[in-house]
Amino acid sequence: MGLDYLLKNDPNSVIEQNNRIIELDPSFPRAHQTLGFAYLKQRRYEEAKAEFQKAVELSGRGANFLSDLGYCYAVTSKRAEALQILKELEEKYAKREANAQYLASVYVGLGDKDQAFAWLEKDFEQHSGILPRITWWFSFEDLRSDPRYADLVRRMGLQP
Repeated sequence: MGLDYLLKNDPNSVIEQNNRIIELDPSFPRAHQTLGFAYLKQRRYEEAKAEFQKAVELSGRGANFLSDLGYCYAVTSKRAEALQILKELEEKYAKREANAQYLASVYVGLGDKDQAFAWLEKDFEQHSGILPRITWWFSFEDLRSDPRYADLVRRMGLQP
């Protein structure tokens, strides 16, 4: 439900809902992840970073959670930390433990759209089943005005 509130751009409801979830199960990484995005939207950067770090820890350094932490670092001017996450994600990608879009997300945060699209193309070439997520996932918002985004979405058979 927290994700639904986030998609409706209602971070206050996200925070309320996810704090309830965390009370019930503090070890649920998705609740921390979603809470991190709500804090990020509110520019509560230290709280966002703490929630993304908690999600990474609880997930055993799962690639999708690392991606969100890397994105958070990138958009909050923690470039060195974002680059460290990219390195870890590249290693996971090489072992087929991460999708290319996880790296693309961090590159979006760093403002490197060329690298972001290069990684998204890898997912497209490999017919990644989660690639359509870029049409609604928060870290890809800054790509949506780029003509390459509309082209990629059309090639996936979707409407930009």
